[in-house]
Amino acid sequence: MSRQIIRGTRPTRIELLRIRKRIVVAEKGHELLQEKLDTMVLQFSSLRKDWEVLRKETEDAFAAAYPPLMRAGMVMGIRGLEEAISFTSPSEEVKMGTAVVMGTPVPVINLPEPFRDVREPGYPLAVPSAHLDVTCRHCEDAVKKALTLAELEGSLVRLAEQIAVTRRRVNALSNILIPSLYDTAAYIDDYLEEMEREDIFRRKRAKMSRPGGFNR
Repeated sequence: MSRQIIRGTRPTRIELLRIRKRIVVAEKGHELLQEKLDTMVLQFSSLRKDWEVLRKETEDAFAAAYPPLMRAGMVMGIRGLEEAISFTSPSEEVKMGTAVVMGTPVPVINLPEPFRDVREPGYPLAVPSAHLDVTCRHCEDAVKKALTLAELEGSLVRLAEQIAVTRRRVNALSNILIPSLYDTAAYIDDYLEEMEREDIFRRKRAKMSRPGGFNR
């Protein structure tokens, strides 16, 4: 297998010392990145389990909101239902922010509490509101779960991207940089040893060529 020697390397002792220092730094960096990668993978797995649970809860919440909505529509008529809903209190402002998970910015959705003002229904009192009240409660719960699910999905996407980036860096260190540093250090070692042998041979020849030197 051919050596991966860094191009432009000068085979000197100073360069050899510099390469050895780079090996120490690269191996330490690889160790830290690998630890970070392992931790992020564990964090991702934990968030993925939470996402699966929340996704099922969100689907169930929307499924629970649909029957009372249909019953309200049957009692009030589609136009009457739309008109009544148009009078209901809107939700408070949903604010977006960011948090940091393992050095990775992730989205945060801050849900207001209460989600909307429910002290008054908003629609006319003459409206047959039994089914509509149930519908509003179920829909509010479903929307809140959907927003929380969106926040969690955003965290998973950002964390997955960072895991991919970190894994590429770990692989680059372990498969490219560190082997090339070791190969370059070995190349300089071999070169310096060869130069030392040639220097010893030249000195021996010089000594033999002087008067009184050894004769073959």
